[in-house]
Amino acid sequence: MTDLPSASAIDVDLDGDSTEVVAAVWAEALGLDTVDPEAGFFDLGATSAMVVDVVRVLRRRWPGVKIVDVFARPTVAQLAAFLGDG
Repeated sequence: MTDLPSASAIDVDLDGDSTEVVAAVWAEALGLDTVDPEAGFFDLGATSAMVVDVVRVLRRRWPGVKIVDVFARPTVAQLAAFLGDG
């Protein structure tokens, strides 16, 4: 089993363009250098547990984001467009 960071270990800058922020959070959670904005979160190897951690981190900037939002918008591009600039 791969040791991936928990929400408390995900340390990314939450300021800036929403696409860049969401991509950085996903990359950190997945242990990747970069994430294609059009790639699906689950296609990249994410689990439901990772969604919980990612949402906890994203809520620091977008307090209203919900777990269902990630499932409904499974790419960086889709989720970033939904969240906007917060």
